[in-house]
Amino acid sequence: MKTMKRLLSVTLAMALVLSVAGCKGRQKRMDGKLSIETEEMTETYPSLEPTDVPTDTTPTDTVPTDTTAPSTGLNLQAPVPVKNCAIDFPTDKRFHYDLGLELDTKNRTVSGHVVIQFFNNSDKVWTELCFRDYSSLFKDEQTSGVRGSDGAMTEITNITYGNSTLDYERDDDVSVVWVPLPQPLEPDQEATLSYDFVAKIPTLADRYGVYQDVFNVTNFYPILAVYTDDGWSHEAFYNMGECFYSEVSDYHVMLTVPSDYMILSTGTDEVYKQDGDKTMYSIDAPCVRDFVFCASAGFKLFEGDYKDVHIRVVYDEKHPASNEMDACAEASLKAAQDSLAAFGAAFGEYPYPELDIILAPIDAGGMEYPNLIICTAVSYYCMQLPGETIPFQLMCIVVAHEIGHQWFMGIVGSNSGMEPWLDESFASYTEIVYCEYMGISSEIDRYSRSHEDLSNPNVYKPLEQMDQIPVNRSYYSFKSTNAYVYAAYEIGKQALYQMEEIVGREEFHGIIREYVRRNAFTNSTQARFFEVLFECAGQDNQDLNNLVNAVFDI
Repeated sequence: MKTMKRLLSVTLAMALVLSVAGCKGRQKRMDGKLSIETEEMTETYPSLEPTDVPTDTTPTDTVPTDTTAPSTGLNLQAPVPVKNCAIDFPTDKRFHYDLGLELDTKNRTVSGHVVIQFFNNSDKVWTELCFRDYSSLFKDEQTSGVRGSDGAMTEITNITYGNSTLDYERDDDVSVVWVPLPQPLEPDQEATLSYDFVAKIPTLADRYGVYQDVFNVTNFYPILAVYTDDGWSHEAFYNMGECFYSEVSDYHVMLTVPSDYMILSTGTDEVYKQDGDKTMYSIDAPCVRDFVFCASAGFKLFEGDYKDVHIRVVYDEKHPASNEMDACAEASLKAAQDSLAAFGAAFGEYPYPELDIILAPIDAGGMEYPNLIICTAVSYYCMQLPGETIPFQLMCIVVAHEIGHQWFMGIVGSNSGMEPWLDESFASYTEIVYCEYMGISSEIDRYSRSHEDLSNPNVYKPLEQMDQIPVNRSYYSFKSTNAYVYAAYEIGKQALYQMEEIVGREEFHGIIREYVRRNAFTNSTQARFFEVLFECAGQDNQDLNNLVNAVFDI
């Protein structure tokens, strides 16, 4: 999801959107597994040594100790996984994408050959496939909702299915591509489809675009949509939040870029070969929902680790947002380590070997993708401000929010058009988990029941009148962008924190770990969350019932 720009208080930036309703649906799921271990949270970190920066510039501040009292047995009505439990990839079969890609920085295109091995994971017969081609929306402002869009319609050619060459059709929503099948695909039957494509990258300071020689190449290739109980899901795109919906798949990518460009991507990459002024990278990304990459000839790299996770942070050295960019990058690296520590304890350990952070000038606070986040590199976010508890506090909280999405979007997916609070509210709540870990009380207190109890009619009735509750509804049902943003990013966050206050911090974190355990690497629903909540916390907690009834429609 996109993190909205905000001041240290609660100011949220707005973006233009397409308010076109899509079809509803729930995903048929492949079961994920989460194993239980008793490993304690590590609180020592390697030194941060940025590339091309003397080692004596590394931060000397120590990592704060988690002041949470140790649990002596959670007072819950159902067992939950312990802190720092491992999240293991499922052994179920899943889709596989082979991508052969080339980035042409002069013509602003990314092109390639895509091979998808998939199977009918529903109980219905498929007579057609649905792909989402988000890149085509950026051909102009009207289709994307983004001022200054200057992309083009994606060229899709050579669609091959078995021995057949197939045609495709587009909806009025040009991001929805239909491919009729030559014969029906039965439930659990496997198939392979391939195609070639050329996508135009718009010149935008956005999550998809190039600006100041930083290429954010995201949602750029036609991806297979999710098949739901109501058919193929193709909700309308909107340019905020996590508006994408896909299946967990395995990716193998061969990516060619100009040799003077550094790349960061989903998965782990290594140089495969160099040929003149071009470099080809081999990238493997198992068990992710999408593949993205960022590239620039001006990236300056900072690296560090948390446990077995390698972390990379970059910014464009040719266009620094402030004269404190090295320190900001170091703070972002430390925020990533602290976030992985806090969230690993609260939700289960991050299961991937790498995490990349790009500080780039995008028109939002941040945006998350599998194994990679983009955080805005504009002056206000990239300088130290008065009254901060930690250096670069605003940027660090953005980093934490986007890393929180690695659990609530990446590991536990959802239909963000129909149930946007399941990723945006949860990721916003992870900001509080991070702030609790770091001792930043100024970013927590205003969400407390003691400050504003959401179950109080004097609070929830005005919110209802402003169309900000119930929180758990589709993006398309809100009457305004303001109402959606405040509901998904603020009220949902506040409601989850007040659940924590009612149930207890350790208890509530345990409930979320159980929610993750049951839904890891699937597309979940709000019904699944409430099932876990009431199973673990019980149905006779009046404070919890009052809160849920006031804020949610269940």
